[in-house]
Amino acid sequence: MFDRYFESPTAIARHGSAPLAKERERFLTHLEAAGTRRSAIRIAATYLIQVVNILGLRKLRDVTLEEVDRAADRWNTLRNQGKQYPAGQSGVRCFAQNARRFLRFEGKLKYPRLPQPFSKYLEDYVSTMSSERGLSEATIRGRRYRAADFLKWYARRHRGLRGIRLMDIDAYTSRKPLEDRNPVTRHSESSCLRAFFRHAESRDWCQAGIASAIHLPPLRRELFERQGPVWKDVQRILEATRGSDPSDLRAKPLLLLFATYGLRRSEAANLLLTDIDWIASRFTVRRAKREGFQQFPLSEELGTALRRYIETARPRSSCPQVFMTLKAPLRPLVAHSVSDVVRSRMRKLRISSKHTGPQSLRHACATRLLHNGLSFIDIADFLGHRDTQNVNVYARLSTHMLREVAAIDLIGAL
Repeated sequence: MFDRYFESPTAIARHGSAPLAKERERFLTHLEAAGTRRSAIRIAATYLIQVVNILGLRKLRDVTLEEVDRAADRWNTLRNQGKQYPAGQSGVRCFAQNARRFLRFEGKLKYPRLPQPFSKYLEDYVSTMSSERGLSEATIRGRRYRAADFLKWYARRHRGLRGIRLMDIDAYTSRKPLEDRNPVTRHSESSCLRAFFRHAESRDWCQAGIASAIHLPPLRRELFERQGPVWKDVQRILEATRGSDPSDLRAKPLLLLFATYGLRRSEAANLLLTDIDWIASRFTVRRAKREGFQQFPLSEELGTALRRYIETARPRSSCPQVFMTLKAPLRPLVAHSVSDVVRSRMRKLRISSKHTGPQSLRHACATRLLHNGLSFIDIADFLGHRDTQNVNVYARLSTHMLREVAAIDLIGAL
């Protein structure tokens, strides 16, 4: 492996004989697969020899951030011994950076654990959401963050959770001026707190009645306010991706997944190459909200777009995700990058919509389903909702708006 980056037999032997040779080779292969330049891999390999020697790593073990920093300082001291003009700190930063990246890749970098007030309550809450209620990871992560933030805030002002009052929650939710927080954020914050205190009351951690007293600020969404573009604008977006540019080839299947199948951005980002069954003409989606998997028929248009992207524009990589960055460092597209792909194209075409991004196309998809006569239950199932209540927002459209949606084939009969 090392002979791919070094020509000198002495250098190759030095890298091969240093500790953790297989582990270092594995990390360098990872860098190469991610699109790192050959010169940068050579530099990283050279630093890694110093890292394993200074840290005394003869086999992998847990290493703390503080230990990495001390090793970097010790390495800098050793290399400057006997020099009239000591080297600067840039090498120290490179040593520490490569050490952290290598250890993080191997799962051996340990971060300091910050104390979390009322941690036993928080752990019980998270466990219940996962084991008993079966909520999605995204929902659990959001609710845990909000509960933990509130408990940290409360712990700085009070002692026990038992003495909490509604005025404490009001003080927390009003800690920032209203103009600095939009209605959706305030509504989500209050909703998460109410869910936590429902659990707290069931465990008798606090007085009863707090959860029901938490007021949810109105979202102030107009009854007939359109959340996504009309279908003729969706068709304009798709028409604009007919080019052979790699960015167009990647954008086309993404846009189809949102507009035709109503996927969420995280569901598209998490789509794997192995999720596509070309023989059976179907693909599998990992649902973000209700967990589990859902299979969809692979339409001819989406199948063609995926093949063109994968065979022509997708970088050659061992990455399992379908959608990747087009330039180095090569890595899977994350959710916010997926949003940027859609948002930038809508803005370029000057498409009028309350929201821009995957959610707006998902809303357009739901409106089209409603227009084509599907029931709320069918739409909820197709979009991956837990129940039909969330579908009501798509029905808040006037008959005039519904008529604007073009009647087209809905992936066959779905």
